Amino acid sequence: MKLSVIVGTYNRLDLLKQCIDSVFAQTKTPVCLYVTDAGSTDGTIEYLKAIASDRLVPIFEGQKFGQARAYNAVFKAIKTPYTCWLSDDNVVVNQGLDIAVEILENNVSFGLIALKTKDLQGPFANAPYIGGVSQIGVLNVNQGLLRTTVLRQVGGFSEFFQDYGIDPDLTAKVLFSGYDIAYTRQVALHHYRDWGEDAALQVMQTRQKIYKERYLKKYTTLMQGDLGWHLKRNFWLFLRRGLGLQRHLDSPRPVFNSLMRDWHNIFSGRYISLQDTIQNRDQTYHLVQHCPASQLPEELPDDPTREQSLSWIE
Repeated sequence: MKLSVIVGTYNRLDLLKQCIDSVFAQTKTPVCLYVTDAGSTDGTIEYLKAIASDRLVPIFEGQKFGQARAYNAVFKAIKTPYTCWLSDDNVVVNQGLDIAVEILENNVSFGLIALKTKDLQGPFANAPYIGGVSQIGVLNVNQGLLRTTVLRQVGGFSEFFQDYGIDPDLTAKVLFSGYDIAYTRQVALHHYRDWGEDAALQVMQTRQKIYKERYLKKYTTLMQGDLGWHLKRNFWLFLRRGLGLQRHLDSPRPVFNSLMRDWHNIFSGRYISLQDTIQNRDQTYHLVQHCPASQLPEELPDDPTREQSLSWIE
């Protein structure tokens, strides 16, 4: 096997079936799919037992430990050169995993490939893809595929974040360990995000606020950035607000061969070159993030203690 894919699930059997089917249908790379279940009661366990094989390995945790802990337990056991993490509401499209593996094999400086993801429902369904720039200028990877050696080097997901914030934190750890990060040019995943009821949405928003507080606390020493980033970010802010480009951010029409969402990430992202659209125009990837050696920290920031940040909502 060359690739290990890890999916966490809990009581979402129909979505999980879509996810599993798409991984095998869309992937020619020899792959082993691990599904870790947190104690489902909707028939998921029976389904996984029925389809278990050397290519589909179910792991029955039996209770909710948080995504970080559940995924990390699998990360420690895999032996393939590449590792991918997905959510059970993802569907692989456009041979996305194969493309990401090929990018890593052809670019030794790349440590992590973001699988470009598009929401198919909810408030962001009109956006060409999802992915936000963090407070310190890092374009986050929501779902990704990376070298297993890099994953182990950075320690996997931070269990301090539990569920919310584990992806942005891993993105930052890989970047600040000296590896480049790129996005697949094509959408690689469709996302059937469950927005739930209003009460559930409110809890989600509260947890997102908490993770952002913790993320900022952890990476506060890397907040300042250089003059170039501040200049291009302020210039883009002027274009968005002063000239009214904000309303066109999710337009499907390219501008100078790139979507407006791409330009937004290039100008807002601290580590993405303004020449990205030219340098990578013929590649299967773009939005390459590169942290100059002069800006790399001597060591990765430690996770804040619980006393240093807001308490987690159990």
